[in-house]
Amino acid sequence: MKYVITGATGHLGKKVTEELLELVPKEQVTLGVRSPEKAAVFKEQNVHIEKMDYYSFDEQTAVFRGADVVLYIPSITHPSEQRITEFRTSVEAAEGVGVKHFIFIGFTADHWNNPFHMSPFFGYAVRRIAMSSMSGTIIRNGVYADPLIPYTEELVRTKRLPYPAGRGAVSFITRRDLAKAIAAVAAGPDRHGGLYTLTGMQAYTMEELGELLSNITGERIRYEPMEVQEFARTYDDGSGFGRVNASLYEAVSMGLMGEVTPDVEKLTGKPPEMLRSYLERHLL
Repeated sequence: MKYVITGATGHLGKKVTEELLELVPKEQVTLGVRSPEKAAVFKEQNVHIEKMDYYSFDEQTAVFRGADVVLYIPSITHPSEQRITEFRTSVEAAEGVGVKHFIFIGFTADHWNNPFHMSPFFGYAVRRIAMSSMSGTIIRNGVYADPLIPYTEELVRTKRLPYPAGRGAVSFITRRDLAKAIAAVAAGPDRHGGLYTLTGMQAYTMEELGELLSNITGERIRYEPMEVQEFARTYDDGSGFGRVNASLYEAVSMGLMGEVTPDVEKLTGKPPEMLRSYLERHLL
């Protein structure tokens, strides 16, 4: 069995690679990365690395040739249209060289009415896989818990949770728990062809998140949401990502981002880490 992992040097991709190498021989794994120098830690382990740009059909064809399974971890490119172009190129390259199975790492923002600005990409991706000559597995992950760690310093300083999420709840999950479950899917052929939604064990409203962070940090953090447009302006870095981020919290306010499933435990045999435990480990 030959596996190809795309985006293997990203925050999630690196962890997926680490977890898959615990389950299958390294000789079966190839990493397709835009910048091979960023994969030095895996090169030291003698993992096969190939340069592969999401926009290059030829590079992807060369990397995918002979692969049984492709684990596709999307780039963080936005807007959606650019990411769709990347994905279409990857799927066509994989189909062209006879890849047997395509695992798409998506997000729980693929609803028909989801206002998140990247939602069109997730909707397109699952439909494109459905019409493909390859068999496919769809993995929908919850919201990453990891960014809460660097954000907490600001939250403590301002004593405010500003996210325009209304009364909606968010199901957070760590990238490490996601990686363990994704690797379990990839390494188990009997799990190929399914739909998995990987979330934490509990969804949190912003009031509940503020109380949790307050208890852990010892500083009172209240939920005082900004208006959507104010949030977009405040957290824009010049790339327009502030509006993208704000649209995610619009989806939260509609009750679309609070799914909770037992899929992680079913796949790994262990429940995902509770958010409280994760935050305490990194903040205390």
